[in-house]
Amino acid sequence: MDRPQFRSVLASALARAGGLELATPRMTAGIDGRRTGRRSGNALEFSEYREYQAGDDLRRLDWGVFARSEQLMVKLYSEEVDPRCDIVLDDSASMATEEAKAAAALGLAGLLAQAAANAGFSLAVWHARETLEKEPFPYRPLEWSCGAFDGGASPGEAFGRFAGGFQSRGIRIVVTDLLWPEEPGRFLRRLADGAMRAVVIQLLTRDELDPAVSGTVSLTDAETGEERELAADDALLARYRQRLARHQELWSRAAGEYGVRLIRLTVEEFYPGWDLQQLFRCGVLK
Repeated sequence: MDRPQFRSVLASALARAGGLELATPRMTAGIDGRRTGRRSGNALEFSEYREYQAGDDLRRLDWGVFARSEQLMVKLYSEEVDPRCDIVLDDSASMATEEAKAAAALGLAGLLAQAAANAGFSLAVWHARETLEKEPFPYRPLEWSCGAFDGGASPGEAFGRFAGGFQSRGIRIVVTDLLWPEEPGRFLRRLADGAMRAVVIQLLTRDELDPAVSGTVSLTDAETGEERELAADDALLARYRQRLARHQELWSRAAGEYGVRLIRLTVEEFYPGWDLQQLFRCGVLK
């Protein structure tokens, strides 16, 4: 993707971000007055009532409710987590197998960065190449040093080589296609460790989900450059769909195990209109 196109895609995404904000996770304070948050100085907000149970802190009883209803109700509070966000953009070559896919990934990362800035988050942006490289201008997507999508390693390999760390107790979001052969456990464990919320957004094209090819086709591995010629008959396409389904299910199970939110977007449905409905439904944006 050349620089003018790179800027055009990001400008479009940033315009869509407008007044959007990244949603801040909340934690419910303990009913005995002990807070589950990291710092005792953070502000508490009323969350909801529930019925009194033996052992509850009597200071949390709402006597006004008791006077009206003769029910003993305990106030629960929520605590805002320090707003921190790490965004990881998969800069590997497989993200640019189609121009629209590269544009969707780049624009989505920029849009999320703008939403984080709108919400007042401390923001770090990382490019997954041979390892994770920290973006020097996280709040200025138009100046990001990405767009080539020429990395030769998968994000799984990049995470394995990464000696640094993410911001603790914040949100971590990875934009990728998940098309790499390593098992997901190590990657997801590293992503979720110490995070308040971890999200993986998978971007795939319709052709990657359901190839519409026939005859002899020449395939090139985007990362290694290896070329192969295959006869794309019904049997081959059926095997591809079965393997992709197993791959997707493996990631779904592992994401559930490690408490990672997995969001799947189809490039053609998401871009260029920037359809954000799934991100709203999943509580990533507000």
